[in-house]
Amino acid sequence: MGNYNFDEIINREDTDSLKYNWRERIFGKDDVLPLWVADMDFKTPDFCLEAIKKRLSHPILGYYDYPDSFYNSIKWWMSKRHNWEIETDWISFSPGIVPALSMCVMAFTNEGDKVLVQSPVYHPFYYAIENQKREIVKNPLKIVGDRYEMDFEDLEHKLKQNVKLMFLCNPHNPVGRAWEKDILQRVGDLCIKYNCILVSDEIHSDLIMQGYKHTPMASISKEISMNTITLMAPSKTFNLAGLATAEVIIENKELREGFRYVISDILHMFTGNIFGVVALEAAYSEKGVIWLEELLDYLSANVEFMKDFLKTHHSKIRVFEHQATYLAWLDFSQYKLSHKQLSDKLIFEAGVGLNDGAIFGKEGMNMMRINLALPKSQLKAALERLTILDN
Repeated sequence: MGNYNFDEIINREDTDSLKYNWRERIFGKDDVLPLWVADMDFKTPDFCLEAIKKRLSHPILGYYDYPDSFYNSIKWWMSKRHNWEIETDWISFSPGIVPALSMCVMAFTNEGDKVLVQSPVYHPFYYAIENQKREIVKNPLKIVGDRYEMDFEDLEHKLKQNVKLMFLCNPHNPVGRAWEKDILQRVGDLCIKYNCILVSDEIHSDLIMQGYKHTPMASISKEISMNTITLMAPSKTFNLAGLATAEVIIENKELREGFRYVISDILHMFTGNIFGVVALEAAYSEKGVIWLEELLDYLSANVEFMKDFLKTHHSKIRVFEHQATYLAWLDFSQYKLSHKQLSDKLIFEAGVGLNDGAIFGKEGMNMMRINLALPKSQLKAALERLTILDN
């Protein structure tokens, strides 16, 4: 028996939760079981909440400076969890990973430049590029057996075409891959060879399933580190997304100054949320390690429960090898439905709100992403509703 109860059902109605409030907007009805947006239906850790309450005991919430403890917490966590030694100077604040992606596009490319992504991929990657009038270059992942792999022949062919920036999703959302070190090494070397700056989104780096490992791209070698911008945050790991606090880690001074010029001098967004800083410090701690290990045990059990349930009751739904994140990628193509028919059945007949696979790219047709970070009883209820597909 652990210290934390992840089976507890928390009522999030009437709490201004985007996951619940946006059901009508996203799905066209407000009573679907929401297993879409990537936050967890588990309590934010008590030690994070206690740290915020302690800060609230002071009556002034004015402008503030990032304390040494902010940087030290990040350095400690990277060393403890990822065997990656970083320096204080490398760390910058960002109000989130998605804003940081956009700021990287702004800082290191010009209108019309090419930015590479590996589809299907987290859909804000596309927005950060398209909305700034840059050109998206796709290096689609390949399905090999029961998991996704990189197409290195295509990747090199695309990088030769004067791609300025590559967005890497490590671990990959939505396909759940924890990329191996040798694969990352090849990507990093190719980006150096073709003078392409590498932006590595590692927000899911702590959410690695049992038996797998996360390797920070920039930890592989000095040469790769000098060409890499790493984006991380405690928001997914500790359910702190509402506090809009992330860290951007850049060893290369020129790249670091380019990023800071955008966030500080152009956007003036370098002062973040004081409670985000306090919660980050509490999360990146020994208490955070204990909580995370219990969370990972629970999430791994949910993954196995989902796989077993679908194999027994909905064998037409294909499940890929799940290595990382609490977001699983499901293939419904054996039902021989159009993508719209599939979506309508899930929403209006089953009453389940999953992420539509098409938003991740054309490779997501007949696919759906499901959020597994919820009490097992609620996951079971959602999976049982899929019976409508077999009728």
